[in-house]
Amino acid sequence: MFGSKKKTDAVTDRTPQVALRYYEADGALKANANKAWLLAFLTVPVALIAMVLAAMVRLQPPTVIRIMPNGESAALGQKTPDGKPSAAIAGADTFLNEAYIRRFLGTYLNYSPANVDDRWATSLNMMTRNLRGASLKAMQDDDLISKIDDGQISSVFHLREISGETGEPLTYMVYGVKDVHRVRNGGEVTDHYVNEYRIRLVADHRTNANPDGLWVADYSESSLDGERRNQILAAPDSELN
Repeated sequence: MFGSKKKTDAVTDRTPQVALRYYEADGALKANANKAWLLAFLTVPVALIAMVLAAMVRLQPPTVIRIMPNGESAALGQKTPDGKPSAAIAGADTFLNEAYIRRFLGTYLNYSPANVDDRWATSLNMMTRNLRGASLKAMQDDDLISKIDDGQISSVFHLREISGETGEPLTYMVYGVKDVHRVRNGGEVTDHYVNEYRIRLVADHRTNANPDGLWVADYSESSLDGERRNQILAAPDSELN
């Protein structure tokens, strides 16, 4: 009996120490778990802030660097010092708009039987979908490609003047001389056409496929006569590109 009592007392004396060690280990696990949850909750606002900043950066217009005629370069922001929109917004810079028109006319009106397919394809891709469809249909109805091949027709365009039309944004008037060379009865004949071209652009979002963010929406040409025709003929050429 006495031996049994001593054994029971020994077990009783060790029980609180075992329980204490168990509670200490369990508390450490809970403390670490609480720290992990706290860290997870703290990363949530950090992630949200990072997403907002990334969205703000994506919404900013692209940086546009303009090369001046004298070779100097300048980065353009959303607005110029006088508060007007800059070239960072498609269609807001007259210089770039006119450069787009020059490139379009230089491709569309300069061709020969050897390159007319490529040049007209490039020009059509610079038009809006509506104008592209109408222009392509007119080319097919008139069978222009076959006529150019059969007559060995080539065209050389000389740009003389370009200016914006007052009261109509993104609309420009262009004046130039188109020399059309063709073979007729074994000889070469050259016709000089002095024309006025009216071109209206529309601005779009800049993309990899359309970095200018511009499309030719309307295009028309009409012949000039009288004094105005003589003025255009006597004017010096302007660079197309």
